[in-house]
Amino acid sequence: MDNLRYIRYSRKSSEAKEKQALSISDQNLECEEYALKEGLKVTVKFGESKTAYKPHKRELFDKMLLLIESGQADAILTWHPNRLCRNPEEGGKLLQLLQDNVIKEIRTTSGDVYTPETDQLILQIHFGMANQYSRDISRNVKRALKHKAERGEFPRRAIVGYDGYGERGKRNLTPNPFESELILEAYKMASTAKYSLGYLVNYFYKKGLRTKYGKKVSKSHMYSILTNSLYYGYFSYKGELYKGNYEPIVPKTLFDLVEKALQDRSKPKKVSWEKEYNGLVKCLECGCAITTTVKVKHYKRTNRTAEYKYLNCTHRKGDCNQKPISLSEFEGQLIENISRINIDEDVWKLGIELLKEKHKDETDKRANQRTHLQTQFNSFQEKLNRLIDMRANEELSKEEFIVQKELYLKEQARIKSLINETTSNERNWLELAENFLNTAFYAREIIRKGETEEKRNLIMAVGENLFLRDKKLEFSFKKPFDILLKPEYRTNGLALVDYMRNLLTIF
Repeated sequence: MDNLRYIRYSRKSSEAKEKQALSISDQNLECEEYALKEGLKVTVKFGESKTAYKPHKRELFDKMLLLIESGQADAILTWHPNRLCRNPEEGGKLLQLLQDNVIKEIRTTSGDVYTPETDQLILQIHFGMANQYSRDISRNVKRALKHKAERGEFPRRAIVGYDGYGERGKRNLTPNPFESELILEAYKMASTAKYSLGYLVNYFYKKGLRTKYGKKVSKSHMYSILTNSLYYGYFSYKGELYKGNYEPIVPKTLFDLVEKALQDRSKPKKVSWEKEYNGLVKCLECGCAITTTVKVKHYKRTNRTAEYKYLNCTHRKGDCNQKPISLSEFEGQLIENISRINIDEDVWKLGIELLKEKHKDETDKRANQRTHLQTQFNSFQEKLNRLIDMRANEELSKEEFIVQKELYLKEQARIKSLINETTSNERNWLELAENFLNTAFYAREIIRKGETEEKRNLIMAVGENLFLRDKKLEFSFKKPFDILLKPEYRTNGLALVDYMRNLLTIF
């Protein structure tokens, strides 16, 4: 056996799973010392950082077997048998090649020598112990991760928007100060259904949003971000939903708005902000967006150039019979509609005074709302506790438990979001109500003389379901602005108390 051609094989898996194993460089060093001492001829040297728990996952291991089977090598030198394999398939192949005299010898640095003539039971035991060790490690890791999930600790790596913190085995998530703000902004923009995934990707790439590997967020990744419950405080692990004990980045109500926007508009288009009304109005005949067309005409006789603006259907779905409408005619109809909710100065001033008086009553009312919501939240927690008891007593199957648990947790998340919003709204309630009155008072002036962005913001704030058909604008008002369609609330100062009562129930 003095002329055997050895392949030195070293392997190291992850540090977490094989803390007792030497590094590849240490294994190589021990093999080199042993080969020098024993006078072994090492012709090929392999070292790879791959798990051996599953077969066909190691390129260099497979290459080593090919060299042996083709007669280019005869024997293997390794630090320990468990470096060669940890699964029955590859262990069996090594044993078969050894038994068939294809592998002449397997040596370890501890002095063990296995040949076709020697008893191979010990080598089989080594391979079996290595496989059992990997199985035990896998079970322990899975058990530990499940316990982490049950404690509300996210059992995987931190995703975009979060950082991992804490000691090994108890790591959890904390919002990344920079990324979390961008994620929240992305949710707010997506909830409007005015922006495509491609636009959001490019917009936030320019603002500095990157994957954890420093790469550009793809469209599929952006979609994953916008549909991941982890961002509102709940995560899925092994098909089961868990409540996280980390800080959420987005409220559940905003998450639901984004979910609806993605469902309603599978391919939302980015709105052009260069024209006041692009994307805000739809054609009632075909459902396409209304866009602005600018036509320039030069009059030779007077040597002047005139610019004409029209609103027309984009015709994205094919032919449409609707004719364009001039911008001036469209804005005339828009002013006519906006005037229906315009309030005069006396009503505006009186409304502001009444708001301040009502503020204290509203604060007390919101405190009662929080108490009611907290009672609902506690009720679902009791249901969860009973559900766990029923599962423990085997009154429910695992599948029934998971489905019902997910329903309760999602409802808790919704209620918690409402509690947080109630607290937040209490702080800015007066400001919101004042903005409402100011919008109603200045609305007509904004449409007439406002800047492009002011006009767009006004239309988006007060209107919904804007359609054009036969050059006629159909306009619906959002709540609470629709209340002002009633003359007694819009012009009669004495009726304003009732009007404010309706307003308070909406904000």
